[in-house]
This record gives sequence, C-alpha cells and structure tokens, in this order.
Amino acid sequence: MPSASKALDIFYHLIGPFRMLLFSLSFLPGTICSLLLSLQLSTLLFPRRLQSAWFARFWAVAGTNLRINCTPRIKPLIQEAHGVVLDIGPGSGEWLTCFDKERVSKIYGVEPNGDSHVKLRERIKEAGLEGVYVVVPVGVEDVEAWVEKEGEMFLGKGRVDSVVTLFCLCSVPEPKRMIGELYGYLKEGGIWIVHEHVVTKEKGLIARYQAFVDLFWPHFIGGCSITRDTVRWLKEAGSWSKVNLKQPENEPPYQMIPHIMGTLTK
Repeated sequence: MPSASKALDIFYHLIGPFRMLLFSLSFLPGTICSLLLSLQLSTLLFPRRLQSAWFARFWAVAGTNLRINCTPRIKPLIQEAHGVVLDIGPGSGEWLTCFDKERVSKIYGVEPNGDSHVKLRERIKEAGLEGVYVVVPVGVEDVEAWVEKEGEMFLGKGRVDSVVTLFCLCSVPEPKRMIGELYGYLKEGGIWIVHEHVVTKEKGLIARYQAFVDLFWPHFIGGCSITRDTVRWLKEAGSWSKVNLKQPENEPPYQMIPHIMGTLTK
C-alpha cells in the first residue's frame, strides 16, 4: 500500500490533465467576446476556426508557463540545432531565445496557425533572429509548394541540417506520414531534436485512463492527442545512425502525459 505522500502524488498526476482542460476552457469566453467585438463573426460559425483562435489565446499564456518550467531541459537540446533548421510548429515562438545564433544560418518556422503569427513575429524580433528566422505559413505537407513559390534556395529535401519538433507532433494531422516527410528533408548526418509527449509505456489502468482523457483532450488543447506512438514512428521513419531518446528522469511511471526527449541522427 502506497504511503500517504505517494498516494497524494498519484492523485495529483491523475487529475492533472483535467486541471489543464479547465484552464484551457477558461479562455473560451474571452475568445468569443474578442471575436464579437472585432466583428469576426465568420470565425464563430466554423468550429475549426474558433478552436484555432481559442487555442492561440490559451497557448499565449500556457506556452509561456511551459517555457518557464521546461527551459532547463529543453534549452540544451535546442542549442544543438545548427545550419539550416526546420522548426515545426513554433506556435507563438516560446523557444526562439534558446537557439544558438552562432550555430544557425537559417531557421524556417512551419506554423500554419495564422492566429499565432503576430506573437511569433514579435518574438523573432525579441530573439534577434530577424533575417534568420522565416515564418512558413503552411503545413508540412505544403512546404515544397511554398518553397517553389517563394524561391527559397536553402530549404528542400535532403538540405536541412536540423529538424526541431517541440510539443507539436501530438497535434499535426497524419503524424506518421508527416514524420516520414520531415525525415526526407534531413541531410545525411543531420539531427532531429525532439521533445514531445507520447503514449504511456504502462499497461492496464494507466493506459486505459490515458485513453479516456484523450477523448476530451484534443477538443480543448488545439487538436492535440496524448496517445500517439511517436517514438515508434520516429524510429521507423528511416535509417538512423544514432538514436538518443529518453523519458525525463523526474517523471514517475504513472505520469499521465509522459514525454520523450533527445535527438536522432540520420
């Protein structure tokens, strides 16, 4: 039988996801009021547009909190990025100040959510990355067409030195296919920097509870899913010369939203 302190810790982890859902829900009324006041009535009529606006408003706060809490373990990872970088789903740019400006030559931030672009561009300026960081306003599946349209000479299949995915593979459509697409952009010797939450390795009650939470999670957290087998999909994307992935040491087995972090080298 677990001690009282451990039982309390388990309970805290069990209710943690629902605390986050309630926090997200608190931003919905403000989003609706803002859209009404700005006469963006069409957004209110389309659930996906409303969800996008809602998530952008929520993530402007939640993303900042996440950055404060996770920077000690994520910053060393991001600083491994070098050369031409493909930054997937940067959102409002919470991690831009972590890039080592001496090591990167060009960063392409693939962010299809236009509601995040204003804040993202502000943070590009704050991070001193103007002229280096380029916002790519499409999904990964449309990057090639965007490159052709814009005439970007540094971005293309087999030309990228570093791919960065931080808290984004959980919400992209068709993640397995997208991971395969991104693998194709990496050059030989290129690295993929990862920090994502993934499906639990535990079986039984923990796995069933996580699956239950995931019935609600995507609707409150911008389409994100917490049950994706991202580690397996990454490993199966292609041939890797080195895989260095691990779960953060401070996460217990009953962590409801476990993470994986590290790098893969092509």
